[in-house]
Amino acid sequence: MIILIMMGLNRVFQRTKAEKTSIENISLIIPFKNEKNNIPDLLAALNKLDYPSDKYEIIFVNDNSSDESMLMLDKNLSTNYKVFSVTDKKYPGKKGALDFGIQQAKFEIIAITDADCEPEPYWLKSISYKISEGSDVVFGYSPLKAGIKLVSKISAFENLRNYILYFFSAGLGIPYSATSRSFAFRKEVYFKLNGYSNTLETLSGDDDLFIREAVKQRLKIAAFRNGNDLVYSKASDSFRDYFNRKSRHLKTSQHYLIRHQIMLAVWHTINIASVYSLLLFFVSNWFLLPFTIKMIFDLLLTQKVKSKLLHDFSLYEVIFLQPVYETFLIINFINSLFTKDKWK
Repeated sequence: MIILIMMGLNRVFQRTKAEKTSIENISLIIPFKNEKNNIPDLLAALNKLDYPSDKYEIIFVNDNSSDESMLMLDKNLSTNYKVFSVTDKKYPGKKGALDFGIQQAKFEIIAITDADCEPEPYWLKSISYKISEGSDVVFGYSPLKAGIKLVSKISAFENLRNYILYFFSAGLGIPYSATSRSFAFRKEVYFKLNGYSNTLETLSGDDDLFIREAVKQRLKIAAFRNGNDLVYSKASDSFRDYFNRKSRHLKTSQHYLIRHQIMLAVWHTINIASVYSLLLFFVSNWFLLPFTIKMIFDLLLTQKVKSKLLHDFSLYEVIFLQPVYETFLIINFINSLFTKDKWK
């Protein structure tokens, strides 16, 4: 397992050779609903994108906002920004807003992010380079800002661990998930997969269930991580928000392909069993061994990805957050069984 993880991560972390690639035309779709508090930071980040202005457009899709989001956008639009309000959606929730935006897009490459995100300047270039290498669907790293609250630390650490799994699986050619905060695909792929029509088991899933459908069609899916191409987002600042987010994600994971569910079940079972083996230390000293091996591996793994994924968790935080992460996997799974999914 350790060898496979390292192999997968190393393949993703190999830098794309920009001199062998081209600048593609990109339509960036950003759906939003009641995001007035996040729009200023989003616009500030978008205005710093390092990409030829005639090579991309940004399409904001207002999904029935009731706050001042539209007014804020109207006052701060650049020449290649467009804003649409959608009322008659083909799909429910966020997928309907995304679909509407994709239908309006004039370029072949579709990039997606969320309204509470802040992409770094090189983000669109990394998407362009990776797709021009021949990939059909690509995704990058979207770290969560940890903040100082315990729930924010837990949320950000979980996100880091999830992305390690996303990246190593994509590097090994067995992708199963990503997040729509840093996501892109060819428009022809979207229509080949019949849009989101095969991903309606849950309101979410515009990213990981989209990947599921792409895997079924044997499309090429790749992850990228060059420099200055992260898409930052805010971590949960309350346990209520945290549990809602995790519930949506875990509900979606129940619809992964069987082989991916088995892979994740084996991985998480090994990790959870290793953590809780410590509780049986009084039975035999041997039960300390799996716990010790796991903690050493986790520390080495987080140190290995630190320079690439730019997390700032200290050694003590990793030691503390790792068993907390495994424990919350159980709590969140149970919670997802009883929580109703919703888009805003």
